[in-house]
Amino acid sequence: MAPISILEEIQNFWESNSHSTLELTFETLEITLFNHGKYVNNVVREEAELILQKSSDPTLLKMDVVDNLVFPFMFTFNAQEALSGQTTQMQKLPRPLGQGGLHIISHSLVLEFTIDSPSEELGLKVQHQYRYNKHFSKT
Repeated sequence: MAPISILEEIQNFWESNSHSTLELTFETLEITLFNHGKYVNNVVREEAELILQKSSDPTLLKMDVVDNLVFPFMFTFNAQEALSGQTTQMQKLPRPLGQGGLHIISHSLVLEFTIDSPSEELGLKVQHQYRYNKHFSKT
């Protein structure tokens, strides 16, 4: 079975007036950690989920990152920028997360953000790469 287009599903959800939540399940999530540009660690998970919600601002969507190494978190992003293939800024990231970006292509969704630390040597850059949307549900 061909993977479901992430880009198309999010576009349809954003343009729809009949649903407020979109749950996406991906075949894999690859989480890669970097410290000052140097590779630190890599974790691959199967059956990873993301949950999108509509915002009171129609230009924004909220994304709930359920599968994370430390804690689940939510952020907002500009839907039009993300759906046009641009890397868009992750807004309203909870501390200690910062400097986040989101990039969506047909069968892959990439999140990049930093984990701030009081000590600059301990700061991390995290990349989540979600591949191959297997399932979605709208509510």
